[in-house]
Amino acid sequence: MDRRTFLLATGSLVLPVGLARAEVGKPLPERQTGELDIHHIDTGRGNCTLIVGPDGTLIMVDAGASLSAAATSSTPKPDASRRPGQWAARYARRYGKAIDVFVATHIHPDHLGDVSDTMPLSADGRYRLSGVSDVAAEIPVRRVIDRDFPDYGDRPPVQAPFTANYLAFLKARQVRGEAVERFHVGSGVQIGLNNPKAYPAFSIRNLAASGRVWTGTGEGVRDILAQRPAGTPADENACSVAFRLTYGRFSYFAGGDLVSDTHDGREPWRDIETPVARLAGRTEVAAANHHGYFDACGPAFVEALDAQVYVIQAWHATHPGQAQLQRMLGAWQGKATADVFATDMLQANKDLNARFLPNMKSMQGHVVVRVAPDGATYRIFVLNSRLEGSPVDGIFGPYRCR
Repeated sequence: MDRRTFLLATGSLVLPVGLARAEVGKPLPERQTGELDIHHIDTGRGNCTLIVGPDGTLIMVDAGASLSAAATSSTPKPDASRRPGQWAARYARRYGKAIDVFVATHIHPDHLGDVSDTMPLSADGRYRLSGVSDVAAEIPVRRVIDRDFPDYGDRPPVQAPFTANYLAFLKARQVRGEAVERFHVGSGVQIGLNNPKAYPAFSIRNLAASGRVWTGTGEGVRDILAQRPAGTPADENACSVAFRLTYGRFSYFAGGDLVSDTHDGREPWRDIETPVARLAGRTEVAAANHHGYFDACGPAFVEALDAQVYVIQAWHATHPGQAQLQRMLGAWQGKATADVFATDMLQANKDLNARFLPNMKSMQGHVVVRVAPDGATYRIFVLNSRLEGSPVDGIFGPYRCR
């Protein structure tokens, strides 16, 4: 049974009008002026999200290029003829000539690119092309925002070849006079539109980075990772960037690989997810933290966000965990349910989560959230990620913002 047949059989494919039915199998309808798009891009190798603002501003969040073993990971999408960052850049070029802002949530290969000796060197020979550096080689990137560059203080990223390569890329940008910025926790203006006056209902609030969480007032922050015992390394996932996007009544949350696991209460400082989710509050659409892995998307995450839609950027056999999927779906008797979409659930994970599959809206493909110009409603398009043209496989909604 192919995916569209499965969706039809389970009643998950929503085709509200004849126009929507005609769109299935065709390219994503052209974005209209004032519409907001959030594309969760399935390259099979990690996270990559492209936000197309109502004025056409392009904001990319992460560009993963994991080298994880094929036995437990997704196959490259659309195929292996190009590297994941190259595919992400080609996808972005459908919507503009440059990435206006690139946000790096944290320094891990499946978010910024792994590295090997077989990968080509950049034009200046300072770093290898993988993930974000591949994106920047294919399409201009005007600004890069990192969690703490250049001074990570007592929260340095792990020493590894992928870290060294990413930092070499950032330093090379500085040498060339290209913008690299530190993520300013609490700011509501650092990440925005090229033409903000035309769309005052759009904003992005920076909620957390490097274990520092906005207090909700002014530029105040709570430093949760400062509570860890002296000499304890800061976990890179806990250092993830988090933000909340709003457009009229619509809202969207993303928190990289934030986690809530405290090692059964022994290390409470590891839970950055809970205070960030409570700060974000009710949200229409939320990206699952840490791919819905066992250590994230805890009870407080779902309770606080209370999202109508969750998007799991899955690419590994462990994405998502059973408890996490049940929690996001609301798959308990008498519990309000949510719609859950995944970019690429592997067969091993489907076997693990078999009892929940009938409740899923989709399990493979690019997941595009398209918000109406008034910010009051949105639809979800699932696109075929195995074909570069990305024809529409499914349409869901319209959802009405609460």
